[in-house]
Amino acid sequence: MLKRRLLSVAVVPIAIAVGLVQPITPALAKPTGPSVSGNILVDQDQGLSFSSNKQNETSITRDPVTGVLVAGANDEINEGPCPGTTVPGASPCPFVRGVGVSGYYRSVDGKTWTGGILPGTPGRASGGDPSLDNGPRQCANGQFSYSCGAVIYYASLEDPVNPDLHFSEATGVARSFDDGATWQTPIEVSSVSKANFDDHEWLAVDNKNPSSPFYGRVYVFWAVFCANCAGNGNVKLFVAHSSDGGLSWSNPVQVSGANNNIGQGFRETGQMAVASNGTVEAFWSENEDTTHTATVQVVATSKDGGQTFSAPITISSVVDYPLRGTPFDVVDHFNRVPGMSARVDCFPHPAADPSSTKVYVVWCDFAGGNGSGDVKAAVSSDGLTWTNLGVIAQVANRNAFFPAVGVAPDGTVSVAFDALTAPPDNNPWKTGVQTYDVFYVELPKGGTSFTKPIQVSTASSNPEASSYNNLQEQFIGDYIGIVNGPSQATIVWTDARNAALCPAVSAYRSAVYAGSSAVAPNPDSACDTSFGNTDTIAANVSY
Repeated sequence: MLKRRLLSVAVVPIAIAVGLVQPITPALAKPTGPSVSGNILVDQDQGLSFSSNKQNETSITRDPVTGVLVAGANDEINEGPCPGTTVPGASPCPFVRGVGVSGYYRSVDGKTWTGGILPGTPGRASGGDPSLDNGPRQCANGQFSYSCGAVIYYASLEDPVNPDLHFSEATGVARSFDDGATWQTPIEVSSVSKANFDDHEWLAVDNKNPSSPFYGRVYVFWAVFCANCAGNGNVKLFVAHSSDGGLSWSNPVQVSGANNNIGQGFRETGQMAVASNGTVEAFWSENEDTTHTATVQVVATSKDGGQTFSAPITISSVVDYPLRGTPFDVVDHFNRVPGMSARVDCFPHPAADPSSTKVYVVWCDFAGGNGSGDVKAAVSSDGLTWTNLGVIAQVANRNAFFPAVGVAPDGTVSVAFDALTAPPDNNPWKTGVQTYDVFYVELPKGGTSFTKPIQVSTASSNPEASSYNNLQEQFIGDYIGIVNGPSQATIVWTDARNAALCPAVSAYRSAVYAGSSAVAPNPDSACDTSFGNTDTIAANVSY
């Protein structure tokens, strides 16, 4: 089955669409500001148990010719039942080697979705971390034009099937010429040795302006981690490009420094965007997780189609969520929003303005402390000089995270983000109580300030009902997605409203945090079927 799938050249959706979940009643009068319609279930795993019911890390694009929406998420629908474990600290639900987890979904009307799982590159299975964008198709004369059709590009990690390669993930890009109905076998962008692995890849297409000298070029930005280095040491960031519609890829260009360490601070891969004039901008956080120097959001800029990049340019300092001093330090060290054990990072998220050469970038920031974690932004017209816009969104008594930004054809800027209710200051790491929702703000065309946040999600999510496969901590991914059309933005996010808490898992987590060598329960027998059911939900916001 796996061999046939890896060698095939097209993949057909495997499931049937589902409908609305808790739709918002439409207003009788035309709203004066942005308005939300629908909270729609995107994924295809209805009724399955953990971890087959688990999705996270959502991305979305829109075919500008047909209006069809195509989304992606990490999706474990094919992982099967959890075998359980009798070994302390071991995962009861280990990933199965050779099973792909890069989920794709498409909707013609924004209400009904179908989908499936991407294949991997030869010898590999799709490994998640989806990033989607669209681009003009290459015509017979070699030029790129939407008059010849649109291409949907899907970048994801590629997990090795050969156990001798351990976890040396590579990066691949799949293409669809029919709006995600079928997919070509992914093309490998980069290869790695057993000593390294790719992670956090992001894709962007020069698709805004046919006058761009590199119109139609596809770019991928990713991190290479040293598998044998302590912590996140020696992380290097690279960009490669394709000039033939994703069939072949250039040699990678390193855009970051050569190494980093605990003293210097680490770097956290961000995302990338291509301005309407063809300027390529790759963003990340530098000097992460150190008390010796401030963490900063930086960008490396290319004016020659990704051949060369500037040295990193500082955009702003950032105060990330706490890394240490939490009960979860005994498991690992990740930044966390007070009130949940799920990892969070305030790396930069950009989007290009089709109506100008501007690029906007947003990130979360914890400078205000618990209960006032907010979203900040900056903008540039050349990728070199940046104007800090300060706080653009804040929800009272909540901490914001996972911001995503998109820009409409007329220049309307849309920002979506999650926000978790703030725990009491005297017990900031009590889990299982706080809930998060999705919010939206907008900078109207020609406007000078963002609108007040409106709530997008119609039901709250308790992150305690989510999980890593090893059950030791909550997990809701690393990002959400947004895409803009002419009249509305579509947001996709990881949602736990339909997930049940599991007392056995919560008790196991508490034991682990207390230093116990406990054995994890098997959630398929110890929990309700809906435990861990983190769904992909979509909503539309009219400008």
